Amino acid sequence: MKPVFALGVAPFIMQSTESLVLVSLNSQLQKYGGDLAVGAMTIMSSIMQIILLPATGVTQGAQPIMSYNYGAKNIGRVKKTFKYTVLVTLAYTSFMCLILMIAPEMVVKIFNNEQALVEITSWSIRIYFAGIFMFGIQAACQSTLLSLGQAKISLFLALLRKIILLVPLIFILPMILEDKLFAVLLAEPVADITAVLITTICFTVFYKKTLNVMDKNENKLVENETPSIN
Repeated sequence: MKPVFALGVAPFIMQSTESLVLVSLNSQLQKYGGDLAVGAMTIMSSIMQIILLPATGVTQGAQPIMSYNYGAKNIGRVKKTFKYTVLVTLAYTSFMCLILMIAPEMVVKIFNNEQALVEITSWSIRIYFAGIFMFGIQAACQSTLLSLGQAKISLFLALLRKIILLVPLIFILPMILEDKLFAVLLAEPVADITAVLITTICFTVFYKKTLNVMDKNENKLVENETPSIN
């Protein structure tokens, strides 16, 4: 049961920290933007869920494929599955980001038609979701590490984006920038981009040290087992 609990901690933390992030965001938005800013965050939280859930579904669907082939030492298939997972999630999050940047009003009006709320939410979306296009990489790398039994790295990455980066930035950036409301919203893309860069570095190190080495050993084993033809 120990490895089962260890692997389950990372996704548990990812879900449970949402409340802490929302409390931090709403307290700062109420302070610097009032009720309209909090209302805008309610809409943006719903949009965030719409974006993240399909990406999470793709990565979770890829997990058993990678886990099975990793256990069977079929590293070529693990790498191929990871490649497709990154391409699909990155394409999806980039497409959603493009829609939000081009036509935020259209998306906001799905939830509310009040003009003042539509205006502030449309303005906020372009800031808050500026880094969401990179989330596909974060989701794919973190899910892959989890499926390959790397519980400690996955736990660190789960804590990194929200607890280590986002929550402190929500309170630090308004102390630095003059536009306080802009600073609170800016915390999200700064945390997203920083987390993706660190996740990419961690995954690259793991990829080179583990997957590439196993792949080379597998190829050598196949070559040694292949009978020579004189």
